[in-house]
Amino acid sequence: MRLSQRVARISISSTAKVFAEASKLKSQGIDLVDLGAGEPDFPTPQNIKQAAIQAIHKNFTRYTPTDGINELKEAIVYRHTEDFQSNYTPEEVLVTSGGKHAIFNLISALIDPGDEVVIPSPYWVTFREAVSYAGGNCKFVKTTESENFRLTALQIENALSEKTRLILLNSPNNPSGAVISQKELHKIAKLAYKRNIMLLSDECYCHFVYGGLPQFSMASLSKTYQENLIIIGSVSKTYSMTGWRVGYCLASPILVKAMLKIQSHCTSNANSIAQKAAVEALLGSQNSVQTMHIEYSKRRAFIVQALNEIPGISCNWPDGAFYVYPNVKQFLGGVNKMTASHLALQLLHKAHVAVVPGEAFGTHEHLRLSYANSIHQLKEGVNRLKTFFETL
Repeated sequence: MRLSQRVARISISSTAKVFAEASKLKSQGIDLVDLGAGEPDFPTPQNIKQAAIQAIHKNFTRYTPTDGINELKEAIVYRHTEDFQSNYTPEEVLVTSGGKHAIFNLISALIDPGDEVVIPSPYWVTFREAVSYAGGNCKFVKTTESENFRLTALQIENALSEKTRLILLNSPNNPSGAVISQKELHKIAKLAYKRNIMLLSDECYCHFVYGGLPQFSMASLSKTYQENLIIIGSVSKTYSMTGWRVGYCLASPILVKAMLKIQSHCTSNANSIAQKAAVEALLGSQNSVQTMHIEYSKRRAFIVQALNEIPGISCNWPDGAFYVYPNVKQFLGGVNKMTASHLALQLLHKAHVAVVPGEAFGTHEHLRLSYANSIHQLKEGVNRLKTFFETL
């Protein structure tokens, strides 16, 4: 069988691969501590679930407009305005089947073969693969661990060329947790506007920042930059609705219509029932978001301190999201030419702890651990890590 060149250019998501392997071991009865999945352990709030149940009882189970029900688009505009003082209209909203779907639509609508996309590293795994699938070329900008992986506008400017079509930002960052300062984001927006380069800001973790940092969206900047700006958001992390698969894109009406063309031929509308649940998430009580934020802050403090107490491991304090990205270079190389991927595999099968290797995100000395898990599970996971690393 001959497969297309498009599919040959990409590989399965590394995080999905870890999730699948972890699920397989769990099904075999193995007591696994899963620190690999980027998924809140909190249940979806009750009011959101009740909205979905009510939608079912009212038989809201048919096709909806491909770009999403107007009630949800208005709710997205309302919540974004309330939280970030942005200025969008429902015509500038596209509802998608998760944030990942919005990113894929956007890159498919913008990128031609040979176009360059500037992506800070470490990066979320799907960014590279989506660009490659579209035939674009990734130009990676390496951030440094000594600066806590924080990106600067100068780094972006030095990576630009005549072929640059898109700058792709993710703040707070998956996997490092880095948050780009508002000052640097403003400079990057101004740079993209002057060069007429599109700027995608993936903000699905924007409600989870720590250390006194304010929640921020690039849409809070001047309306001047909005024509070049695309905001990607989701209810998945903010409201613990990962399985509901509702994301959204905020962009110019021209770009929304272009993405809608693509969506109309692949998924059509997002799940009708999930859309009603998302309306309640956005318009209802926001107490659950604050509850999760407080809990994540506690877990962040625990796991960073605990990892730094393991000899040979160093771990930065992440500014946001719910991941830590410890450096494990002291355990790599040697006669067995150990890599982070080999190390992650050994941790899974010997210590029964699931983590994601740094190679998935463009670095070679790190592991990504999610602290979107209970303190009990985090303590157990750290104890297993400590025992494992003491044997190396």
